[in-house]
Amino acid sequence: MIGSEKNTHPISIEKLSALRRFNNLRTSHDGNYVFWLESIDGQGVIFQQDRSGQVVKTSAECDVRGTVGYGGGEFDIGNTKLVFVDRSGALYQFDIGKKQSLQQIKLFESCIASPAISPDEQWVLLANQKDEIDRLVLTSIKDTKRSFPLVEGADFYMNPVWHPAGNIIAWVEWNHPHMPWDASRVKLGTISDDFQKLYEESIIDGCVEAAASQPRFSPDGRWLSYIKCENNWDSLVLYDLKSNAKIVLIPPQGFHLAMPDWIQGQRSYVWSHDSRAIYYFRYARGKTTLWQIDISSGHNHNISLESVRWAAQIDEANGKILFFGSTAREPKQIWQITSNRLFLLQENRLNGVNANSYSEPQEINFHSHEGIPIYGIYFAPAGHLPDNDQMPPLVLDIHGGPTMQEALVFSSDAAFFTSRGFAYAQINYRGSSGYGYNHQRALKHQWGVVDVEDTFAFARELIRHKFADPRQMIIKGSSAGGFTALNALIQAPGFFKAAVCSYPVSNLIADAQHTHKFERFYHRFLSGDLENDYQRFVERSPIFHIDRIQDALLLFHGAEDSVVPVSQSRQIYQQLCQRGIPCYLHIYAGEGHGFRKPETIQEYYHQIEFFLSQYIIK
Repeated sequence: MIGSEKNTHPISIEKLSALRRFNNLRTSHDGNYVFWLESIDGQGVIFQQDRSGQVVKTSAECDVRGTVGYGGGEFDIGNTKLVFVDRSGALYQFDIGKKQSLQQIKLFESCIASPAISPDEQWVLLANQKDEIDRLVLTSIKDTKRSFPLVEGADFYMNPVWHPAGNIIAWVEWNHPHMPWDASRVKLGTISDDFQKLYEESIIDGCVEAAASQPRFSPDGRWLSYIKCENNWDSLVLYDLKSNAKIVLIPPQGFHLAMPDWIQGQRSYVWSHDSRAIYYFRYARGKTTLWQIDISSGHNHNISLESVRWAAQIDEANGKILFFGSTAREPKQIWQITSNRLFLLQENRLNGVNANSYSEPQEINFHSHEGIPIYGIYFAPAGHLPDNDQMPPLVLDIHGGPTMQEALVFSSDAAFFTSRGFAYAQINYRGSSGYGYNHQRALKHQWGVVDVEDTFAFARELIRHKFADPRQMIIKGSSAGGFTALNALIQAPGFFKAAVCSYPVSNLIADAQHTHKFERFYHRFLSGDLENDYQRFVERSPIFHIDRIQDALLLFHGAEDSVVPVSQSRQIYQQLCQRGIPCYLHIYAGEGHGFRKPETIQEYYHQIEFFLSQYIIK
């Protein structure tokens, strides 16, 4: 470990890989039970906690996982039943609070997600994808022969919900060539009395560059609410189901109300059980705040989250609010607010680790020479004193997406590196979400340009402040982040000492021609039209410029990656080895685009630790 002033110790890889991985969260309508989805040894498991605090596993040996797109939307709760989807394409139910009541409803033998149980608990509406055709399917819980497509025609469907009356539904849909955060729309439909068809449907809101998402019916049935992109920010809109009038309850004003819909089932706001208020998150500058707005008066009230800096997946029952929350020093945990008191319901901590062993994030925001705002996050090496003139080695991490962002919270990677004497930094380059849609749209046709420019500018800013040793900098990235990292190596050999890339995007032409359905036309925003802008795709694809890479490279890839073929990493590895450039490739069986298995994660960290020991001066 690189020296520091305080007595710190590297956090063991075993402790880091043992951190819990929460994915979804709901509470029963009466508030007596809390359910959450957790990944255990790569398998999705639903747990139930009752009022006494007793926790039981309720999904037996099922692998609970939504399989449409990037997943999400794993389960839903009715008055007495919970329904969930399995990785195999099976739909299950069990009775809330009862043991040994798990039953399979239907095996679809296709991709399914976002099950929504009807108010009378007789039907389940869910998103389905078969042979690349998407639809909303309606399935009877008691008679599985009564299962049929209810809504078809759009390229994608997301987050169906039921009106309390049980004969009206709402959902999100969008079409190619757009992504959901660019052009999704909220639609409303009425189901026939015999539940055989949708005899009426209409678009409520949403269009290109004004996407609408997260439809919710108020418990009293009066309103349909949804979030809408309004120019640079978000608004929360109420649609009166009787008068068809729209009320902008929360106008756009410098914060986001939701994050991009990469997965199904995101919940960033919730109605109160009495329909008098809405609880919602505000996302701004890498932080989250919680608010309550009164429907009648429009009065907003801030609810303290204390040390929680980032929150998601909110739910409410009888005045009890639940959500996932992360602090500066703790990863995602389950929190509860009751009677304005915040307390921890399920913890997730690095037990037995000294608090001085890793550091907290701080903002590093500045303007480039051209006046462009650049947003970064910096973790100092553990024990590093502010007046120390010794510049530390740096690991600069580039997030994926690229339409994603990093927040000012605990990071497993940051804990790993800072406890070993490295500084660790993250950048929300132009194209990242969370800083207004203008910042996000700045990546249009500029992927491989502005993200790389901002990365270099951020690294130079850290050097200027003596936050990083210019001779000891590592660039790191996964997927789209790996694309940016590889292009940085290509454009400025020697600027970074080495790179660590996991399943990096490296061939934009292959990506445009062969990627999965969800991102099939994402390249039109990121890079342009393949036919008309072919040379641009060549110029920005790392795979065609491997001969310019001079720095050591560590590659990781899942053998079953359906997003970025493992052959791309193999090609990079082979070309660099032929030229004598240090390159190491680790391919993991049973892993896809992102690693789930604890043994994979442990091996991943061990390989990084060994790699850095070879290329960083101690």
